[in-house]
Amino acid sequence: MMRDFDGSNSAGSRTVTILGGSAEARDLAARLGDWAQLWLPAKDRVTGQGGSDPMRLDEAMGTASALVVAPHPCDVDTLNLGSRIAAKTGLAHLTLARPEWRPTRQDQWIDLRFVRDAAHAIPAGAKVLVTLGRPALQELKALRHAYLFVRQLTEHNDACPLKYGRFLHGTAPFTVRQEIALMRKFRIDAVLTRNAGGPGGWPKIAAARALGLPVYMVARPRFVSGPVVTSVAAAMDWIEELLWLDA
Repeated sequence: MMRDFDGSNSAGSRTVTILGGSAEARDLAARLGDWAQLWLPAKDRVTGQGGSDPMRLDEAMGTASALVVAPHPCDVDTLNLGSRIAAKTGLAHLTLARPEWRPTRQDQWIDLRFVRDAAHAIPAGAKVLVTLGRPALQELKALRHAYLFVRQLTEHNDACPLKYGRFLHGTAPFTVRQEIALMRKFRIDAVLTRNAGGPGGWPKIAAARALGLPVYMVARPRFVSGPVVTSVAAAMDWIEELLWLDA
């Protein structure tokens, strides 16, 4: 059997199910072509193939030769789902997660294990730019002593459920200059975010550094399925070796 991932899947039934949500998942699916089944349970994050119906996903797993878990690195629900599917199916599986950001001597990071820890770490009266996504709003309700500017990438008219919070709508990608201008406009004192890694969210970190602002950095969830790789190229190597040995 030829390992040709640029063309059609000559084996027909051989597929790699990708539980996606990250840019890396889309890149991997594009490289695999017809070999890939891309599922995107976090439908508000990206668009593409797949869906959120667990029954349909279970059926799709019946034809898969391997599973790659590659959601946004901080998407707890999808990482959990990947772990459950891997345990249930017994398929060869891999987690694809881009490298975390690392602070330099110029950065002022305060590491937090959980979002709820922000309530004890952020000082009273601080104006905080929050880029944690809507699922974290419930955990932020304990942060009643700070003013929260919560970024939203999807336009909507919902009222912010936080007592001292407001939504800030914007369309990614953002530049460092844009982030600096926003922080100055709203007199931001600190940034509260997760360690997502990658270039997309980095401008706010660079802007905080340029302005001398602290960044409250929430750690990634630690759900992994199988071995972990940090690049699409490494994931391709794993897939090629797996399908070649199983040919």
